[in-house]
Amino acid sequence: MDTNRLEQFKVTKLVYDEMPQVKEFIIPTRSELQVGRFLDDNKLMKDVLIIPYKHSVGFNPSKAFNIGVRSAQYDNIIITSPEVKPRFDTLEQLSQLLDKNIVCSVDDQDENGNLKTLVSTTFRGESPAMYFLAMFRKEDIEKINGWDEEFMKGYAYEDNDFGERWKRAGLPFEVRDDIKATHQYHERGETIRGGTAINQLHFYHNTDDNVTWCANGLVKDKKVL
Repeated sequence: MDTNRLEQFKVTKLVYDEMPQVKEFIIPTRSELQVGRFLDDNKLMKDVLIIPYKHSVGFNPSKAFNIGVRSAQYDNIIITSPEVKPRFDTLEQLSQLLDKNIVCSVDDQDENGNLKTLVSTTFRGESPAMYFLAMFRKEDIEKINGWDEEFMKGYAYEDNDFGERWKRAGLPFEVRDDIKATHQYHERGETIRGGTAINQLHFYHNTDDNVTWCANGLVKDKKVL
């Protein structure tokens, strides 16, 4: 998480805090000091583990997702973003499905508060790539070695790659329209020149090579060290 989504995270965290389930929040961030001060000032530190990491070239969440998965103490991991606000009963619904991998239905909110569908059973639900809010079994994430950090050179395509490698590995998942969340409005567009094209090319290479277990993921193959 970076500082440009702290206000949205405050809203999200307060919703989760109203849910009675035992939970942990793992926040990998390139902005440790600012995030820590924000959470402390707003008394939102309950159940929160902040893990700083360094990456100065472009923007991509692959490394952050892998850090979170490696640090998680539970067998089921919710993958989400700070601006994605769940409905109040989300954790109760997911707690009944711990033997499954679930992608939740999410609506996007524009600056005027209008909503449109981001993911559902009938829209972009053909793979688990649209994990705006999703619950995956940790053991299944490990079967494809998590997210490919070769995408850290720029913006986008790490989600498409994760979803396609998941499907190629034959791992199950379900999209559930009855488990809902809202993607709160925020400014977009952080990237670097050429980064998206670089990532797109790597995605095509992984697809052409029929990759399931990526070399530069949760576990590092010696060839990428």
